[in-house]
Amino acid sequence: MSSAKSHFDQPRLNELFDDLNATLKDFIRSHQVTYKEFHQALAFLGEVGEKGETPLLFDVFLESTVDLVNNSERGGTATAVEGPFYLPGMPELKSPCVVPHRANEPGDVLFFSGTVRATDGKALPGAMVDFWQADAEGAYSHFNIPQEKAPFNLRARVKADDHGRFEIQTWVPSSYEIPKGGPTGALLKALGRHAWRPAHLHALVQHPGCEDLMTQIFLQGDQWIDSDVVGAVKESLVAGMQKHEDAAEISKRGLKGPFYTLEFDFVLPRGMQKAA
Repeated sequence: MSSAKSHFDQPRLNELFDDLNATLKDFIRSHQVTYKEFHQALAFLGEVGEKGETPLLFDVFLESTVDLVNNSERGGTATAVEGPFYLPGMPELKSPCVVPHRANEPGDVLFFSGTVRATDGKALPGAMVDFWQADAEGAYSHFNIPQEKAPFNLRARVKADDHGRFEIQTWVPSSYEIPKGGPTGALLKALGRHAWRPAHLHALVQHPGCEDLMTQIFLQGDQWIDSDVVGAVKESLVAGMQKHEDAAEISKRGLKGPFYTLEFDFVLPRGMQKAA
């Protein structure tokens, strides 16, 4: 028997496992699950593992509930799910900045700005806004876009200024469908549900002495805002963009055409981050 220390707290593991097992047994009894249905479920879970879709499946059906349970009373800006497309160690930039992008980056330019504050109202100088998003065609760098073609595309760790302010020049993201060619997509189709996520920006906001904030900012007016396949939308995280078409404003920004702005402040609870 291995002498290595378990990664699990044994009493907690037993509590969770026994309750889950009892719940599943009650489910089988109450729905009179047949052997055919039981083996179909086993085959489905086996395919999920083989296709590497376990994180995707849990992200779609469960992560928003885990987020709600763990963060409902934390205070500050509402949290949202991390999702499967986060990458650590992205380039660090100082605000104001332009995120890494392709020379022919599609879509409209967006200036995303705001202030990072604590729940007591005080600005948090030097706060780090770890930022990532899909592009105007719904693709994420390092996942849907080959890394060699667009390293760090629309990703950066942005350090706020001495007043806690940040400004990030990026591009307006698009709504997109989650990968639906595998078993997760097949399940959604069988359930008669769509696979769309509304357009959004991701942010992991950090500052010493405050709890980390993992969240998403959703673009007002998106057609999928009320039916996010992941169920991650919260009203307080929906923000509206403003379009700028004035020639003087465009010239001042050094651009060739209209652009958008979006203002959103992040508020972090005081206190050290909880241990994982």
